[in-house]
Amino acid sequence: MQKLKKTKVVHINVPSDKRLIFVSDIHADLDTFKEGLDKVGFSNDDYLFILGDIYEKGNLGENLKMIRYIMELSKLENVYIQTGNCDEVLRMCYPPVIDKNKFLYFIIEKQKSILNDMAAELNIEICKDMDIDSFMNSCINEYKEIFDFIDNLPDVYFINDTLVTVHAGITDIYNIDEHAMNVLKYDRFYELSNIQPKIMLVGHYPTRNYRPNLASANPIFDFNKRIISIDGGNHVVKGGQINFVVLNSLDSMQFDYIYSDHYPKHIMKYDVRYDVKAQTSITYGQNEVVIVERDLDFYYVKHLNTNTLMWIYKNNVYYNDKENKYYAYDGTNNFLSVNKGDEISICIKANPFSLIKKDGIIGLIETKYLDYEV
Repeated sequence: MQKLKKTKVVHINVPSDKRLIFVSDIHADLDTFKEGLDKVGFSNDDYLFILGDIYEKGNLGENLKMIRYIMELSKLENVYIQTGNCDEVLRMCYPPVIDKNKFLYFIIEKQKSILNDMAAELNIEICKDMDIDSFMNSCINEYKEIFDFIDNLPDVYFINDTLVTVHAGITDIYNIDEHAMNVLKYDRFYELSNIQPKIMLVGHYPTRNYRPNLASANPIFDFNKRIISIDGGNHVVKGGQINFVVLNSLDSMQFDYIYSDHYPKHIMKYDVRYDVKAQTSITYGQNEVVIVERDLDFYYVKHLNTNTLMWIYKNNVYYNDKENKYYAYDGTNNFLSVNKGDEISICIKANPFSLIKKDGIIGLIETKYLDYEV
């Protein structure tokens, strides 16, 4: 059954002259998270806030490795952790598990859960005929420290009564919903929210989904609405990244950011120039396409929502049998201009095009311009 959690709100005060670092939606990517901490120069003089979705979506073993690292990190007095909706998977599966079909789909089809990691460590076979309640009882007994850690995490931080951090979003900070999941899963919050009375930092919803005209995974700083959306879509969207938003101090209220991603890096040996007059990026929920033609690894499609033609990698296009329609997970018509010496991330290397990223902006390049050693 679902173990419902009441929203836990914590008010804290930190020195107003110290640096604050905010990160969310790590999704069990420990190496990329550590790389980002190194790039941002995190030290004992800083305050680190992790806005949830610590694990889930990682390869086998990575989810447990991630939460164990975070549990150690949380022992530092300058580190503050809070929950995200994906972290709540453990709370959702307390026995007796009611929706067994959904549970089995989650761990058999998805295979990216912390539950898969627990099963592997406990040497318990995942199969359709498994005793789910017995399995969950074994997990709760063996991993009690992890379950307790997640149970006790706050959901909302008020920092010096100036900033608010929450995984997904809060409609009214003076009347916060008592059910935690309503602030941990709030799709399209930045788009739907009114102006906030205090600056609110949120994750949960990849920033690329807010940008139909630019394929970018960088944070959104909207100081008119007083919302900073920081989810870079790591392990969720192609070209995703972990964003580290930095507040130089509460005295200055000056924000900056760096990002880290897990893609292979490449130094350009050529200047490449493209004339892109108007950019279109396919976003979640507006992704129906019609296939026009195919060239090697790419489909040339018409994006019906914008009537735009674009090249999309074949594996990012899928067919819905029930609707008799084609959809794209993501795509962009942006051919990315780069300079000799630029470092880029290679998100997909294929032919005749590759999907690359520079400075958090995602686009296509003709593969002939890339060396074959990455």
